[in-house]
Amino acid sequence: MNARRLLMRIVGIALIVAGIAGLIFCAAGLVFLVRIEQQVETSLTEQLEGIDGALTVTANGLSVAETSLEKATEAVVSLEETMVRLGETVGHSAPLLDIATNVIGKELPEAIESTQETLAAVADSAKLVDDVLTLVTSIRLLGLEAYRPDVQLNEGVLTVAKSLDRMPGLLSTAQDGLDTAKDDLQEVEGDFATMAENIGAIATDLEDAQSVLVQYREIVSDLQDMVSSARQSLPTWLRMFQIGMSLILIWLGVAQLGLLAQGWDLIGRSRASRAAEPATEKGKS
Repeated sequence: MNARRLLMRIVGIALIVAGIAGLIFCAAGLVFLVRIEQQVETSLTEQLEGIDGALTVTANGLSVAETSLEKATEAVVSLEETMVRLGETVGHSAPLLDIATNVIGKELPEAIESTQETLAAVADSAKLVDDVLTLVTSIRLLGLEAYRPDVQLNEGVLTVAKSLDRMPGLLSTAQDGLDTAKDDLQEVEGDFATMAENIGAIATDLEDAQSVLVQYREIVSDLQDMVSSARQSLPTWLRMFQIGMSLILIWLGVAQLGLLAQGWDLIGRSRASRAAEPATEKGKS
């Protein structure tokens, strides 16, 4: 019986100690919640302000980048249009070169050849004129000055005709130059078209990047709204958390009272059992 009474006493004391420790813990927790609330609120507010500041800087940077991309896109699109117009201008110049090549390579040589033939015929006629004038002026009775020009008319005409001999070669050289220029223009037109296509691809990439920045700016704006809402709701959340934890600690404290009661009951029962043992022994004797 002594062992049973001792065990009850030990368990009762343990329950009382546990209850007292629990009450001390709950009381310390309540005091800690009251003291730590302001510190936690201040710390969290500073953290949220820092996050909000970082988001503001990010939003401003995205806005500047978006504006820069917009201007760059406009410049690239303008450059693309310029390349297209230059290519079209070069393409429109090709028919003019065809006309010039036809005139220089065909029509002018034919005209010069025709002119030379005409001058040759004129030279024959001029030879006859020279002979007639020489004969007429040789008759002294007419009293005319002798016809002795430094250059005979037919010779002058032949000289003019011969001076045209080098023209076909010069025109042929000019035609070759125009043909080369035409080929170069076609290549330049193709280069302009390629450049316009590449620049158009760059413009498309810039527009895609701009749309991505717009999406990120919207995300940052949403995050700013969330942080602002969190800053406004923070005191309420902390107060609700404090109340909830306080209720839990109070409930735990009440539960410790039950432990104290059970421990005290066990100690009381052990004392009652001890007091009852002598009476029992006397009755047996």
